[in-house]
Amino acid sequence: MEASTALTDSMRNVTAIKLSTLSKQQKSYETQKHRTLDAVATEQDPRAKVKLLLDAFDKRKFVGHQNVSRVNLKHFLEQCRHDPSISASLLSKWQASLEQDLDIGSRRYEHAALFGRLVMQWLQNRTISPSATSEGGSDDPFENIGRKEMHEQRTEWESIVFAEGSRSDPAAIQAYLDNLFGSTSQAKKSLKTPLETMRETMKSFKLGNLDPAMLETCATGILKTDLLSEAKRKTLAELRNDSRVLQEIADVLNMQIDTLEEWSWGDDPIPVEVRRSLNGKYRVHMDSELLSALLLHYVGLKWGVHMRDAFFAFFRSGAWRLSSRKSLDREARQRRREFLTEDLRRGSNLRNRRRDDFQEDYFMSQLPASFETDSDSYNITDSAEKDAFKSRMSVKQSLLHLLSTEALVNTRLHGSFTVLQSDFKWFGPSMPHATIVAVLHFFGVSEFWLRFFEKFLEAPIKFVQDGPHAATQVRRSGVPIQHRLSDALGEAVLFCLDFAVNKSTQSNLYRLHDDIWFWGAKDNTILAWQEIQRFSKVMGLRLNGEKTGSIELTGTPMKAKHPESLPSGPISWGFLKLGSSGQWIVDNAQIESHTKELRTQLQASKSIFAFVQAWNVYVARFIPNNFGESANCLGRTHVEIVTEAFGNLQKRLFASDNLSGGSVVAHLRNKLVTQFGVDDIPDGFFYFPVELGGLGLINPLVPLNLVHESSMEDPMQKINEALELDEEDYEKAKKAYLEGSVELKAAKNHEFMTLEEYTTYREETSRHLYRAYVKLLQKPRPIVIEGTPEVQAATPDCVGEDDAREAYDEWIRELYGPEIVQKYGGLAMSEKKSLPIGLFSLLSSEKIKWQD
Repeated sequence: MEASTALTDSMRNVTAIKLSTLSKQQKSYETQKHRTLDAVATEQDPRAKVKLLLDAFDKRKFVGHQNVSRVNLKHFLEQCRHDPSISASLLSKWQASLEQDLDIGSRRYEHAALFGRLVMQWLQNRTISPSATSEGGSDDPFENIGRKEMHEQRTEWESIVFAEGSRSDPAAIQAYLDNLFGSTSQAKKSLKTPLETMRETMKSFKLGNLDPAMLETCATGILKTDLLSEAKRKTLAELRNDSRVLQEIADVLNMQIDTLEEWSWGDDPIPVEVRRSLNGKYRVHMDSELLSALLLHYVGLKWGVHMRDAFFAFFRSGAWRLSSRKSLDREARQRRREFLTEDLRRGSNLRNRRRDDFQEDYFMSQLPASFETDSDSYNITDSAEKDAFKSRMSVKQSLLHLLSTEALVNTRLHGSFTVLQSDFKWFGPSMPHATIVAVLHFFGVSEFWLRFFEKFLEAPIKFVQDGPHAATQVRRSGVPIQHRLSDALGEAVLFCLDFAVNKSTQSNLYRLHDDIWFWGAKDNTILAWQEIQRFSKVMGLRLNGEKTGSIELTGTPMKAKHPESLPSGPISWGFLKLGSSGQWIVDNAQIESHTKELRTQLQASKSIFAFVQAWNVYVARFIPNNFGESANCLGRTHVEIVTEAFGNLQKRLFASDNLSGGSVVAHLRNKLVTQFGVDDIPDGFFYFPVELGGLGLINPLVPLNLVHESSMEDPMQKINEALELDEEDYEKAKKAYLEGSVELKAAKNHEFMTLEEYTTYREETSRHLYRAYVKLLQKPRPIVIEGTPEVQAATPDCVGEDDAREAYDEWIRELYGPEIVQKYGGLAMSEKKSLPIGLFSLLSSEKIKWQD
């Protein structure tokens, strides 16, 4: 039996015991409660009625909310024995409050029982992929036929990966790289060119042995990916917490490292499985043996860090150039020194901010900065863990904000702004092995490591879906998905593209793995496009025509047109596309497609918690991520179009026979009635967190409502304000010059510079433009929800570290809290110890198996 299965069975047994004990406690409570109420009903004295209730709470250990202090009531009753001024109506109110406390206790027991039944329903109906329960999959090759799209994408994948013969010429690549890097001049105070320095760095790579702490880092990194089956994931998660086992595994891996020249994938082919991801694409995932996965992850991390260091050294060497559309030359600098007191040394200006942002967030963003930092390049929606540097999704959001801000700045300052977008078709599977080896050879990687990389790339595989007798085939192209070593090899090749575009344009290519963005002046963008095409041809890669496009924005207000000499497709980001007005609009065709897909996934959910889990990942995370996070540069219009899109999505989604009710809450309420016979459920139950006894459903409209009021109505106004402040500074500087109130190098008889000359180089001189730029990149602050006394008094003493999450929680508490408090006596609908949180957490940790 798998260790993970044993853990699940153990949690099942523990939960069954907990629920059985809870049921007995509930029956005992209800029996004692009814006896007490019967005794109260037969008693005629109002004071005696209250005393009977108080005694029941003390003697029978009734627990629960206190509408009135029971300690105080004891003292008040003692006063009542001798004080006729305490009226019968007051005693009646005390009685009603105590009886209400008893009813609250009943409801809390009922709720705990319902929650337990919901978790057990999830356990009994959970869906795990075939690879989660067996190493080789099912013996029945017809068990999971899959969709037509899956077979089509697999057929195309195989035609690329198993094709004999390379699509690239190593000699042509050598000539291309010689021309690209050969003219890089040596850095100041250095006797070596940047290329020579990079080659020496590559040659100096040493793998070294690993210790248990490093092995734990590798295990944690693997668990963030989809590299392993569910069974192996759970096994690795358990091994990670055992120091003795980690030491044993480290010893074995170090033995393999000592004889790494003999490494191979082994005699048996690696099982691979076609899996569907949230975006609708099917990917071929390898189910590697655990030791091989750990070793390769270690090698990939070490090489990733080493390559990143080498490429960053090249970036900082002086070979990389960055200039503004209108850059300060020596004469212009001298003129400003003569007339102005500003400090033109490195400081807060747009040019420097752009370079810093590119370096920190985009350049080589797929590679880890250190061994301890590790990110997941593919599962940008499923991983809840935060890395020490920006996640890929965070960088993708930043790119949307950066592009939108640059559009505002450039159209206002220069009158036009051109954007180019593209990516490589089947980049991971199609990258020729000959291309990878040729590039690494040019960079100085040793023959030992080139041979190792070739063995890694030429993996023998067989498809799980084809059954136990599936044919073994050897990869002839592409890199295995989810491996850190694949990331490193891919980034090494794409680094050449980054530098080629920079060298020809003196601007940066913004790249998220193989997603390519370039913007700026039209002529520069044409040069970038020519370099991208040249690179693709020589490296044996194909550009994806469906994701390639361009647009030119002109004027204020902005208007869009297609620029000549550039690809004609649209510019899109996630579920947004740039419209003719230069504003982002919702791509309704994509929304309609994903609404249908979401309906399929929700209909396939066999339990209420599985339904909620699918909703939260898809509607509360995946779709909002593709609508883009709110930012000042996007303005209030973006918030409103996304809000409208979410409203329409929910109406369309729950308008069918299989998904009825008109809203997600109405649909789940119907499920509770039909499956559990429960209909007296407050709305807050659906949205409150699991720790308080709720379903944990997430409402994607709340974050939008939180920032609607604080979003900028007209982001361009921020740029206009900055330009007005520049003119005010000009007038102050001119006045100071004419009055002689400051010492300047210019002779007093020289005419002061014109306003046009003063403002020509704003991107390198304007502090106001810099501040507006930074402001536009920021997110609007969520409004502060006014807390009501009854909810605040019942709020647990815990405040989240995430301001946005805390604002969301506060909204939910204030929206639904009063009804919850009234029904359950507090925000917690049951005692936490009565809820099977352990089993819930275990089920939540499993990877979701999306319906094929």
